[in-house]
Amino acid sequence: SVQLVPTNSTTEALQFLDKDHNAAAIASERAAKLYTLPVLASTINDYPDNFTRFWVLSLKPSPGGSHTSLAFSPPANIPGSLSKPLQVFASRGINLSRIESRPTKRLLGEYIFFIELESDLYAPLFKAALEEIIPDQEILKIFGSYTLITVDNSTVNS
Repeated sequence: SVQLVPTNSTTEALQFLDKDHNAAAIASERAAKLYTLPVLASTINDYPDNFTRFWVLSLKPSPGGSHTSLAFSPPANIPGSLSKPLQVFASRGINLSRIESRPTKRLLGEYIFFIELESDLYAPLFKAALEEIIPDQEILKIFGSYTLITVDNSTVNS
């Protein structure tokens, strides 16, 4: 039986290996190279196309980008509380590239929805969509706009 030890980051897990030579950590091959650690097993992921997202955060708003992330929560769990905002974006030709729901932990059945849209925060169609959905939301938080950067895997492990 293996004892699982949660850590705050991959780096912390790899640093733990210096103290316990009977331990192992799940990390990238690049991380193993950086910390001069042996790779005991590779390609242990469930799906070959898995990836990790990283965001660069700033106190200053970005000048815009190709995608925008936001979260919203309707005031009540009623039919249409999710479909209406989605339809508002769809009717303006704004594509959703990601949607996730999480319980608010206030009341059973209350959710906050996280969405990623293919639109700049400053685009007129996006602004018009926001104006239409804001009155129907208890919470609406815009995280910002950004441009996606795709990392070429062939250069990551070198």
